[in-house]
Amino acid sequence: MHFVGFAWGTLFQGLNVEGTMYSTVVFDYGNTLCKMGCLVKSLEAVFVHSMAGVIGKEIEEQIQRLYVPEQALQPHWLDVWKDAFEKYGVEFDKQVGLDHLRHFLSSGELYSYTVPLLQKLKYQGTQLVLLSNVTGETAEFENDLGMRGLSKLFDHVVWSSEIGYRKPSNEAFLAALSCHNSSKSTVLMVGDSEVADIFGANGFGLDSMLICDNPVDNSAATYVVNRQNVARKIIRLTNYVHKQSR
Repeated sequence: MHFVGFAWGTLFQGLNVEGTMYSTVVFDYGNTLCKMGCLVKSLEAVFVHSMAGVIGKEIEEQIQRLYVPEQALQPHWLDVWKDAFEKYGVEFDKQVGLDHLRHFLSSGELYSYTVPLLQKLKYQGTQLVLLSNVTGETAEFENDLGMRGLSKLFDHVVWSSEIGYRKPSNEAFLAALSCHNSSKSTVLMVGDSEVADIFGANGFGLDSMLICDNPVDNSAATYVVNRQNVARKIIRLTNYVHKQSR
């Protein structure tokens, strides 16, 4: 996969942490904008088999094992599903895998802040990018995003399954920002994973925001916010620069 070079402009100069204003926000998807369902329960719902639960758990664990700093490549989802089924001596059928993914995606639920926040950012002129690690058929995630009315709110959408690279790799961030002529100091990464989102963004030279449900004391994120405050915090960090640029 060839990516257009990321030209770092200097339209906006970054200040210190609290004084920095961001003209581009890169969002993670799962458990950042959408509360995801359960892979185990979804497989049990679409695959009537005594081993459905343990196979679903194996798929879930294989995906979780990808969340380490050294994991740059995105495995093909069919390999993950086949390995899990074969481990328990069950024949794998691609249609079962697709049904599993569709049920899993449809069981997800957008957080209450997601649509109002994205709409506000879009209205004020903030550049919005979606960069998400996904192990599955890209078209299924695209369809899910469209069905939820989110596709139109993003200027650029990048799935790891499409480009072959995962966060925290620099390649994933380069793919996400290759179309944006922005200074790194004006780009904010927002996500829920310390490894994928925070470690990845920091390594690429971006400020980062960790969304968490419970207090976190040891995050390397530039900002740590709970879900009740995330929208207000992001708007505060982006609104001023757009008022100034009008």
